[in-house]
Amino acid sequence: MVDTLKSYGVKEQAAAIDGLAAHAERIRLAGYSVLHGAFDDHDTSDFGARLDDVLRRQAEEFGSDRLQQIGDGFTARCPLVDEAAFLKLATHPPLLELVRMLLGDYVVLMQQNGVINPPSQGHTQRAYHRDLPYQHFVSSRPLAIGALFCIDPFRSDTGATLVIPGSHHAEQFPSAEVAASLEISVDAQPGSFLVFDAMLFHRAGENRSGRIRRAVNNVFSVPIIAQQISLPSALNGRYSDDPALARLLGYESAPAASVMEWRTRRLRRSGK
Repeated sequence: MVDTLKSYGVKEQAAAIDGLAAHAERIRLAGYSVLHGAFDDHDTSDFGARLDDVLRRQAEEFGSDRLQQIGDGFTARCPLVDEAAFLKLATHPPLLELVRMLLGDYVVLMQQNGVINPPSQGHTQRAYHRDLPYQHFVSSRPLAIGALFCIDPFRSDTGATLVIPGSHHAEQFPSAEVAASLEISVDAQPGSFLVFDAMLFHRAGENRSGRIRRAVNNVFSVPIIAQQISLPSALNGRYSDDPALARLLGYESAPAASVMEWRTRRLRRSGK
């Protein structure tokens, strides 16, 4: 219970809230919040083992050297395509409810990537970025929300995510001096989600722990933004017969290949 905050000259204040609404308010203001204890230790350990296996298989398929060449050596792309268990992360009910509070009812899973922060090594996630990269604008409402599922402990020594609070409201990246003075390391226990506005500037910290730090980033967006990789194509029709999953995975928002297909889809949705 938080004591009533004293203020002076304040004529307007948000109503008292708790639970997911409080997370939503923190994300709107600071750009991030931690949804603790979404999955238990057993499930989290299982996700870790499955992510290791997906990364190994993808490295064998594409070639480890070639992955390193394109800066993808520590990234498992679209793990839910290879392991259906990862769909549980993107459809975790409290997470989806929070995302819809911020984006509205119609949300699409824009991307899902497993990200590994290895000890004492540089990689692409160590650089500041937005999850809608190369964009320098602000909007009155979020366009996309990231939900980084923590498989391993997120602490300063393990390379926890560093954020610049409030930077989702700024068009430009701040000067180096100001960015360094404002950045904070976000601690989170395994099984938690670090949920943030995709326009928040963030990066992985330096992992000094001697162990890898793993996570799975789920980015949800409004349906006007294209997916990083077409999930309907990658899934080859899987889940398309489930209306809720079909919408979430982008089957409804994927561009139609022809006028006939567009009209057929519309006719199907009309129920006539």
